[in-house]
Parts: sequence; C-alpha cells; structure tokens
Amino acid sequence: MTVRVLHIFAPNFRQRFGGPVFNWQLYFSKWDDPSIEHLVLDTETGLILPAREAFDFDMTGAQKISGRWERWTWAIRLLRDLRRFRNRYDLLHFHLIWWGSLLAANWASRRSIPTIYESVLLDSDTPGAIGKEHFGRLKLHYLQKFSRILVISDGIAEDYLDNGFSEYQIHMQMNALDTDLFKPLGDPAARDHLRHGFKLPSDTIVLLFTGSLIHRKGVDLLIEALIEVAQKAPELFLWLVGPKDQSENPSMDEAFVTSLQQKVVEAGLSDRVRFHGMIADRHKLAEAYQAADVFVFPSRKEGLPNVVLEAMACGLPVIVSDLPGLKNVIKPNDNGIVFPVGDAVQLAERFDLLLHSPPLFEQVGGRAREYICQRHSFADWQTKITKLYQDLFA
Repeated sequence: MTVRVLHIFAPNFRQRFGGPVFNWQLYFSKWDDPSIEHLVLDTETGLILPAREAFDFDMTGAQKISGRWERWTWAIRLLRDLRRFRNRYDLLHFHLIWWGSLLAANWASRRSIPTIYESVLLDSDTPGAIGKEHFGRLKLHYLQKFSRILVISDGIAEDYLDNGFSEYQIHMQMNALDTDLFKPLGDPAARDHLRHGFKLPSDTIVLLFTGSLIHRKGVDLLIEALIEVAQKAPELFLWLVGPKDQSENPSMDEAFVTSLQQKVVEAGLSDRVRFHGMIADRHKLAEAYQAADVFVFPSRKEGLPNVVLEAMACGLPVIVSDLPGLKNVIKPNDNGIVFPVGDAVQLAERFDLLLHSPPLFEQVGGRAREYICQRHSFADWQTKITKLYQDLFA
C-alpha cells in the first residue's frame, strides 16, 4: 500500500524562510521510498502538487508574513480544498498551528482521517504556551484531535506530556541534515578564499551567528559578551548573519537591531562586528559556516535549532545556551560548549576558554561532525518517518 501524505504549509510557504520550509525542501528532494507519496496542498492556487514539484523554488527575495484576515481566508480555502480533494490523500501532515489547522484536524478526526502536527518551537507552538493564549483551552481541545504530534526535541515532548498529552500520541524525531552540503572544508587555503569573498578579516577568530537578529535569539547577549572581553581579546570578530530589517523579514523589530548597532558603535567595535543580513541561498550559507572559526548561538528559546546542527555538521565548535531542545544533542566540552540561558557573563567566560584552550575547541568541532553523521542522517530519518506514517494505518 502506498500512503498518500498531504502536507499543509502556510499559504505563502515559498516566501517563508523558516526551518520547516528549509527542512522539507531537503526531505522532498531526497525522498526515495515508493511506499510514501508526498503531496503539497497549494491553497493559493487550489491545487494539489507533487511535493518535489511544489518545493522546487529558490528562497530569494523578501519574506512574507500573513495577517489575521489572510489566516482566516486561508482557513476557509483549506477546509474547502480538503473536502474537494478527499479522494486524493490518505493522511494529513500539518506544519503550522493556525486556527485553520485546528479546525481541519477536528474535521478530519470526525471522518477518521489520520492527522499529524509537527511541533517545532518550544514555548510558542507547544501546549504550555498555547494554554495561556486567548481561547487557549479551546485551542488545546482541538490540538488533542491530531492523531500524532511529531516533535523535534525532547524538550518539546516534555511540554506535551506535562500538559496532558499521552506518550502514545507523541512521536519524537529530530531533524535530518544535508551532510553533503554542510561539511568541513578541510583546506585552509579554500577557507581563506571564502573569507576573501565574504570580505572577512583573515587574521581574526571569526565568531559566527546565524538567525534573525531578534531578542529571542539572544543577539544582545552576544554583543554584551563581546564587549566584556573586547580589550583582552582583540582577535575576536563577530559576524552576524540573518535578517536585520523589515525588507528581509517583515516581522523584524528594527528598533532592536538599531539599539544593537548603537551599542557596538559606543563600545568602539564597529570594525569588529559585521551585521551581514540574510543569506537565503543554502549553498552560500554552508560557505559561511566553512569560513568561520566558531559558531555561537545564545538563544533564549528554541525547539531544535537547525543552525546549530548545520554548524556542527561543518565541523565548527559551537557555543550554545543550555536549551532544553539541545540537552540530548550537546555533550558539554565533548561536542559543544554550553553556558546558562540568558547569561552574558558566562558567555564571555566561554570566549576566554576559546582563547586559552584551542585544543579543546578543535576536539569539540571534530566530535560535533561525528555526532551529526551518526544521529542526523537522512536515511535514518526517512526510515523513522515512514514507519510513523504507516503505523497510522496498522
């Protein structure tokens, strides 16, 4: 039996550069198990498309977000299309938790259609946070209608279990990585060439951050920590790669970014901090990791941050906040360096460790790559997700 899985993304998924879109573009492109047929509902055109065809696009240009009215009109189109195409799919896989998704899960439950919701961001699309929203109890009631909740980290799984969801309903499976794209460069001359292309100083230790420059990601902590060690560590250079204004991401708080830039100027570090902006092209992003020396991710809240896994796959030593989603990924001082969430002083101390213990960081980078190859391969991920789909029909 071939299981036809219909994936439900945001209506403007081709202009949303978040983790789910990046991840599933990879998964669809590599999928080779004929027992599963992946389809995507394009509610903008009212068509069901083969997933590989639907995700054959370049992530360039400005991102787009959906307002309240657009979300409600999308919900209407979604329910209409699910009814209209009922004979075209066997299972629904949702990648967002808008009201339309919740209503559709309830509709599907009444018709014994299996449904999966993929939960990716702790304290945002998880029950602990949803229950505090307006109509939170009603949302949780509908969230319980999903046949399975696919969670990408143990921290997210715990949130569901702590809020009344059964172990049977929760399926924990971490993301896969494209280890052929995200890999160590190995050649110092090639790295110097990449640095020249990115206009990075060649005689510095490049600390790379990738992600939106927002408060949740802890970019302010990163800059505070650099300021703390700046005088005794003149070799450190901070490279911030990610959306920095509303032309790159309409939801950006430009005042927050301006305040960060002002701190850098006031500290006299303008020549040691680069606000690069977004790199949407995945090959170019892989080159950014390969051009850096250390990856730093001081986020306050995440599910399972893909950027950390990508940096590890490239053999970079990573300095990360002690996030619940990373507790079974990062082994402190083995395949990563950890500091307490929200603690800029402790982050600064990790920079001191970097300067005084280079062999440790070299060891950490090597083991990071080993971990990714062992635990986040696409082949292993495909086997597990296939079993999840098929078990819903057992």
